[in-house]
Amino acid sequence: MKGFYASMILVLALLTGCMKQIPYEPSQIENFFARSENIQLEFTTDKGRQVAFYVPPIKNPDVPPERIALLYPGIESVALGWMRFIEMEKSERTGYLLIDYPGRGLSEGTMRPEENYLNSEGALLALAKHFGLKQLEAEYSLMGHSFGTGAALQFAARHPVRKIVLVAPFTTLRKAVAVKSWILSILMPAQIDNRKLIQHILSSDSPPEIIILHGAEDTSLPVTMGRELAAIDPERIVYHEFPEDDHVTILTSQRDLIFSGLNGSE
Repeated sequence: MKGFYASMILVLALLTGCMKQIPYEPSQIENFFARSENIQLEFTTDKGRQVAFYVPPIKNPDVPPERIALLYPGIESVALGWMRFIEMEKSERTGYLLIDYPGRGLSEGTMRPEENYLNSEGALLALAKHFGLKQLEAEYSLMGHSFGTGAALQFAARHPVRKIVLVAPFTTLRKAVAVKSWILSILMPAQIDNRKLIQHILSSDSPPEIIILHGAEDTSLPVTMGRELAAIDPERIVYHEFPEDDHVTILTSQRDLIFSGLNGSE
């Protein structure tokens, strides 16, 4: 019986993408280092060697940044996928920290969704060490897409942040998996509840601004999930819904709105 449950958990992990290895194309690494100021950060967790990527701001790229935007990809994506969306000229004082999950890109190990905040914390410590500091004094803003919205909220529940932008978010990981298979959602051992995370974050003394964007044509994570999260506190959560966008097109069609919400006025 134990062997049966272990096998089911293994199948579940494979089907939900948690154990799927997603390597980088050589061109993605080459394009990242085409800008000489960009930095590859390495650190270690119980999953092994982890790698994140730092894109310094245009102004004073060699000093600790005043603002850092942490970007979290979806479960089928990698951190350097964000490079084509970033326009450095529109946020001259913001550095971007691109987070990969274990098993993604150059990072080792297997992802455990409930522990994804560890790679954010490890990357920030590695960046502080790069600058010869114990910790950074920057303001943090976060942006997550799809599965990455959970990772962003996990970090925000543990650390003060200025802004959070959630693109095509889920309510709970179990409900997100149920969109593909209700059987897998029942068997799934891990759980992330974005509703509870948002409630916790908004209960802080200085809660961040939260912006949610969702496409009405999203069939991966239905738009009802974005609406439900926004309804937690309509006065403090800004909600945008786009009738023609799906789970992926929203990143391109609403790029300017996403990044203006993330960085605000500089």
